[in-house]
Amino acid sequence: MYDLHSHILPGIDDGPRSKNESLELILAASRSGIKTLIATPHMKDVNEKRSVRYTQEVLRLLQQDVKSLNLSIRLKMGMENHLAPNTPDMFKAGKSLTINSTNFALIELPFFGYPDYVDDTLQELQQNGITPVLAHPERIELIQNNPAKLEQFVNQGMVSQVTSGSLIGQFGKEVKSFTEMLVTKGMAHVMSSDCHRPFGRRAPDLHVGYQAAYRLIGEAKAKMLVCHNPKSIINGTYTSHTL
Repeated sequence: MYDLHSHILPGIDDGPRSKNESLELILAASRSGIKTLIATPHMKDVNEKRSVRYTQEVLRLLQQDVKSLNLSIRLKMGMENHLAPNTPDMFKAGKSLTINSTNFALIELPFFGYPDYVDDTLQELQQNGITPVLAHPERIELIQNNPAKLEQFVNQGMVSQVTSGSLIGQFGKEVKSFTEMLVTKGMAHVMSSDCHRPFGRRAPDLHVGYQAAYRLIGEAKAKMLVCHNPKSIINGTYTSHTL
């Protein structure tokens, strides 16, 4: 499995608080069957508290630790980019990052409301050659209130990334049923863990979400969510929403 959305870097955002906790989280991810883990710290935290260069160095040191521990998991750089009017400029300035230096970027829509800049900013990103991978749309008020909006974004070429925990009820029954609808209707293209901790509700339990998807849409389509689609995004070769 390949995980596009994780908070594994210590002392950057609301993820691990120490290097040891980071390594525990990475070990848990490896044991659960994740082959590649994209570190996606919050863009605001990186730029307000640290820097992109500092964050990349933290990842490099973790990569060394993973190698010394002989773990069969690869760590790659990304970022959870909060959508704002200046988001295109942040990418141009190198303060927002794509997934593994590809043309795909994890984009978090505003959790509440429908700011008037949303559509234009997403379109500008696409015009700049960046394909938005929309983070956990099942938890975004705009999408919850109007699922057709997600369909519109998808038809425009964007990618929908749901969270494993949403599918198993970790964010409540309403979010669970909404996520099930997105998965069964083909409006989810990638499933990620959005992990923050080694254990508990924000653990890297991607395999549990896979099992839930398997029951809903069968083995082949469930594997697309956690294997083929995220792997091809990491490699920069993803071209289709087919499930």
